[in-house]
Amino acid sequence: MTDFMELLYHYARTNRFPGCLPPCAYKEVTQIEERTLSALREGLSAPHAAALERYQDASEERRTLELEAMFLAAFSVARELCRA
Repeated sequence: MTDFMELLYHYARTNRFPGCLPPCAYKEVTQIEERTLSALREGLSAPHAAALERYQDASEERRTLELEAMFLAAFSVARELCRA
């Protein structure tokens, strides 16, 4: 991404993205995720907990790449619509 697009992406992710999430559903899913993750961590040995941590890091990196790709796709569509 160019510096300008990077700036737009961070603005959209910080200021616009949260407003597009359904608050009740997002909160509920987040709570379920936190409870499930806590229960999982409690039952893991140290090596398995470390593996889970690596998995979470990789999953977060994938999520970030997916969000950036969605932003780039939306930006591309918006540019096409402005030309039409």
